[in-house]
This record gives sequence, C-alpha cells and structure tokens, in this order.
Amino acid sequence: MLRYDISPLDPEAHLFIVGITIPQPTPGEQFLRLPTWISGSYMIRDFSAHILKEEAYIGDRSVPIEKVDKCTWRIPTVGRKEGEDLYVYYQVWAFDQSVRMAYLDDSRGFFNPGCVFMQALGIAPNKILVNITPPVDEMHEQANEWQVATSLPRAKATSRFGWGLYQASSYDELIDHPVELGNFEVLTFKAHGVRHNAIFSCVPVNFDAQRITDDLKAICEAEIAFFEPDSLQAPVKEYNFLINVTSNQYGGLEHRASTALFVPAKSLPCVHDKERSKDYVDFLGLCAHEYFHTWNVKRIKPAEFINIDFVRETPTNLLWLFEGFTSYYDSLFLLRAGVIGLSEYAELLTRDLKSVLETSAKEAQTLAQASFDAWIKFYKPTANTVNANVSYYKQGALAAFVMDAALRNRSKGKKNLDDVMRLLWKQYKNSGEHYAGITEASFYETVLDATGIDLTDLIVQLTKTTEPIDYAKYFKPLGIKLKETPVTRVRSMLGLAGKPSEAGFVITHVFDHEVAQWVGLAPGDVLIAIDGVRITRDNIETLLTRYGAGDQMVVHAFRDDKLKAWVVLSGQRSAIKSTAVFAKKLPDLGKSWMVG
Repeated sequence: MLRYDISPLDPEAHLFIVGITIPQPTPGEQFLRLPTWISGSYMIRDFSAHILKEEAYIGDRSVPIEKVDKCTWRIPTVGRKEGEDLYVYYQVWAFDQSVRMAYLDDSRGFFNPGCVFMQALGIAPNKILVNITPPVDEMHEQANEWQVATSLPRAKATSRFGWGLYQASSYDELIDHPVELGNFEVLTFKAHGVRHNAIFSCVPVNFDAQRITDDLKAICEAEIAFFEPDSLQAPVKEYNFLINVTSNQYGGLEHRASTALFVPAKSLPCVHDKERSKDYVDFLGLCAHEYFHTWNVKRIKPAEFINIDFVRETPTNLLWLFEGFTSYYDSLFLLRAGVIGLSEYAELLTRDLKSVLETSAKEAQTLAQASFDAWIKFYKPTANTVNANVSYYKQGALAAFVMDAALRNRSKGKKNLDDVMRLLWKQYKNSGEHYAGITEASFYETVLDATGIDLTDLIVQLTKTTEPIDYAKYFKPLGIKLKETPVTRVRSMLGLAGKPSEAGFVITHVFDHEVAQWVGLAPGDVLIAIDGVRITRDNIETLLTRYGAGDQMVVHAFRDDKLKAWVVLSGQRSAIKSTAVFAKKLPDLGKSWMVG
C-alpha cells in the first residue's frame, strides 16, 4: 500500500521531513512528480523549489535519485527483488504563511499536501495511507502536544485531532485536504446533522465563541438548504474551517471538505461588541464564499477542470461563473441567513459597484478574458491593473446579480438564478463518474432548461463584451436604486491614487485618460509639493480643496532620486452612480430575492 509519512523535523528551521513507501514501484525506473500549482489558485507556484536532501532506497540499499525537470525525479529500480519496497525521503522548507503552501515554526504547522507529497507516477493505488507524526528529536518535544486538524479520513486507531494514520483513495483526493498542526481552538456545531469544526490557530482576548458559532451555523445551514431544499443533505460527512489568525493577512482557499483561511485578529468578534463590525462581516463573507465552493467548483466545475494536470496551466473562460457567482452568493447568504441586514448588504454591494465602475478596466477586458488570463494577470497585479484587468470576482458577482434580476423580472418572480444553480447541482449528481463539467454552451442551455428563458444574449454581453451595463435598470425592479458616490479629490482632480508616506504621497496607480497620465506622472513617483506647499502624510486632500476644475498648479515629485516638476490643470470633482440604496418597502420581486 502506498504510504506517506510526514513529521515536523525542525520547527525552528522550518523543515518537514517526508517519507514515501512504494511497495511495487514501476519496473526499470520510478518517476516522482510534485504539482506546480494548487486547485483554486490559478498561478504556477513551483512547489519543488522548497524540496531539499532527496534520498532513495530499495530495501536497505541506497539508490540514486535524479531530478529530470523542475518538478520530476527519476529513481532506477533495476535489480529490485520481489518484496522489496522503494523508500524515498526528503525535506521541505516551509515558511509560507499563505493558504497555498506550507508553514512550520515552533508554534504551529500547516501544509497543503500538494506542495509536500510527490506523486508516484504510473501507480494507481486504491488506498493511500498518510502517517502524520510528532518530531522524534527531544529538542522539539513541545510539538508532541500539538493537535492535527484535517478533513482527510482518519484510520480507525486515530483519534479526532490526533497524530496518526489518515487515508485517501487517490492522489487527487490526497492533495485536496490541507493539514493544520498546533495548539488550536476548536468550535464545533452541526449544520443539518453534519459536524462542522471552526479551527483557530489562536484567538484574541474576549473572543465571542458563541456568536461566531451561531453565525457560521446559520450560514452553512442556509447554503445546504439552498442546494438541497428537500433532503437538507450536505455533500460531505464533516467539514473544517482551518483559520490561521494573523496580524493583517486575509484570504482563503477552498477544498472538497474544508477551507484554509487566514484572517486578521480584528476580524473576530469580541464579547463586548454590540454590533457586528465590518471586519467581522468580511470574515463571515469569506467563510460563506469558501463554503459555497463546496458545491460550486469543487463538484460543479468547468470542463477544463475534469482530470486536471497539476503541472500545466489549465485556463478556462468560466472563472466568472465559479468565482463571480460564488462572490454574489456569499454576500446574499449573509443576508438570507439573517447575520446582516439590508443596510449592511447595501454596503457590500456598493463596494463591488465602486470597484467596477470607478476604473476603465471594464472597457479594456471582458470577464471571459479575465478568467482565461488569471494565470498570468490576476495573481500578478501591476500598477496598470486598474486600467487593464477586471476582477472576475467583483465584476463576476455583478454579472450574476444582473442575470438573477433579469430572470426574476422576465418571469415575473417565478424563476431566478437559484433555479439555475440547483439544476447545475442536479446535473452533477446525476452524472456520477461520467460528469463532464460545464462549457459556455452547456451553461446557456442549463439556464434555458432551468427557467424557460433564453438569456444567452445578456450573458454574452456581460461576459464576452465590454459594452457598458446599465446596472440601475436591472436593480430597479428589486427595489434597489443607485445614487452618486463622490470620488476623492486626489482621484478626480489629479487622476491618480496612492498612499501617504514620510517622504510625501507615493503614486500607486495612474488612471487611463485622466490628468496624471496626460502630463506624465507615473506609479512610483513621490509627490512632495503642490505650488510650493509641502505634501505631508495626511494633507493632500486638504491642499486640493483650494483648487477648482481647470486651475493650474505646479506639482513637484521625485522619480527615483531625480526631482521633477509638472504644470497640471486640475480635473473636475466627479461622482459616479455606485452607491446602492434599498427602498424602505421592497417590491415583491425584492422580497422574494431577499429570502430565496
């Protein structure tokens, strides 16, 4: 039986040690390969860069192990005797605090199996054992008290959250269950009968465990009932929220029966909070987003994600459907589950509207293009991203909202996007092992089958063109009005964005077809004075109050170490209809949308 062993070798040096036991290696030579990317994070990351000190043995004889490309190793097996196992050992340097790779220090450990466990090519085991053990070095005995949290199925002798044997049916399953190690806090609740664990690497003082348990339970039950309104059956036997509490990092990554999150401590509720803070609402939205992925992308998925090769890029035009729709529903489920009200939802919707409407990227790239180019653009933002790249998360969420509103309006409230999602789920379940995934054409057909409405022209406009979308027209029947949001003076009068520093005001973005770009200001320039008045850490907005549209000003800045000056004609204060406001009394369409 194929077996992996992993242990914290040296937490202070951030080193795991991994062993692989291969009872029946391929004749002649055995190839091992490590993925170059991880599902849900569409960028080549080259995990093999952190592999150290590879060794191989057949029985008790040392044999060579040779690297043949950036992520593949070859081991000769000529001369192997019947019954002799192939053993491979190596170390993994683990010091990445993100949810994508591996981390180890003297207080906690974490790893995604895909970045630590090499795949034995040519071998298709029906069962894989994973032995997760504490360090054997007496210098690291404190780690013996750590717990283990993973959604990998436990072997019979392994206790919940205990060191020991875990198992998987395939390599694909193995790499979809991250592992958290440490003295973590666990909150447990049942959502429609299924055990859910919220596992925190640490918790801040006066942590409100009851509030977070109640809110997560409400969200999970709402999402289960959404996909399975009759059976209320979740697609997993148990689910883990693995939550690394940090100082300021924020993000998440979905897996088939768990999610790995990292959130700042300020996002977690305090027993003295009278209301939910915006940071806490963001945290709940992140949990709702990753949990929705349990259905949408981990099971319902694009055709390109069937039988993925985790060494090569796997682009798809449909990330707007899998990330954008999930972003639409994460906020909506906070509302439907009762953990936020309409005013809080309006703030979340306004945030998306502002991010989309206040940049020219929507005129430069379609949602389908943004999806396809995620591999080379989304995870590699530049100073020009605001002008060139749309977000398939935020603009995709607005596209989902428009589709939902259009379906509700055209059917007079009888059909909606919920029907489409439930049919996609039904198609997945009915297909079983023959599931072929979703294509653009099949999605258009599913919308028609679920609702009786041909929405193809609108979907094409939203996803494959840069035509402007009249969001106000689609939102109005639901009782949502768009009001003008004033743009900052720095943006509207200078056409740039930036951040204050001790040296002045550092330009981070220059917007297309606006003042700064016309005169030649660039990202990285440090503004130090306007008309001879020094720019300090927090006074640039105040300085600009003395100027009106078309007024001339002299701007001084440093580019690298060179002092430069520009004569600038200030732009006009502007506003964009990007603030969502709900009617005091929602129309029937709005009421049905809100409750699902």
